[in-house]
Amino acid sequence: MAVNRKYVQSEKYSPMVKCIAQTAARTNNEALSGDPVRCGQIVGVAVKPAITGGKTVMQMDGIWELLVGGIDQAGNSAVLGGDKLYFTEGDTPPVNKKNTGVPFGYAFGDHGVQQVASAATTTKILVQVGV
Repeated sequence: MAVNRKYVQSEKYSPMVKCIAQTAARTNNEALSGDPVRCGQIVGVAVKPAITGGKTVMQMDGIWELLVGGIDQAGNSAVLGGDKLYFTEGDTPPVNKKNTGVPFGYAFGDHGVQQVASAATTTKILVQVGV
C-alpha cells in the first residue's frame, strides 16, 4: 500500500484500471505503489503495484509527497507553492509545469515560495492531486 500520502481527503479510488506511470528506476511504464499515474485524462497515485498488463488501483485525490521536475514548456523553471502541475508522459519525473501534459494537481506549499529549484529532478514535495 502506498505510504507517501500525507493528508486524506475524500478517499476517491478507481477500480483496477490500466494506468501509465513514468519513473526513471524502471524500463516499463507499470506503476509501483506511490507512483503518480494517469489513465487517459484521469490522474492519481497508484496505491498498489500494477499487476501484469499494467492494471492498478489509483487514488484520485489527497496530498501526496511526489517527485516533481523543475521544468515547464519553455525550459527550466522553479516550482512555487500553488503552481499548477501536469503529468507529462516521457519526462522523468512525469509531474512538472509543462502545460502540454495532462493536468495533475498543484504544488502544495506557501504561495509563491520555491518548492523545487529550476532544472531539479530529484526533489520530493507535497502535491495536491486531482483538482
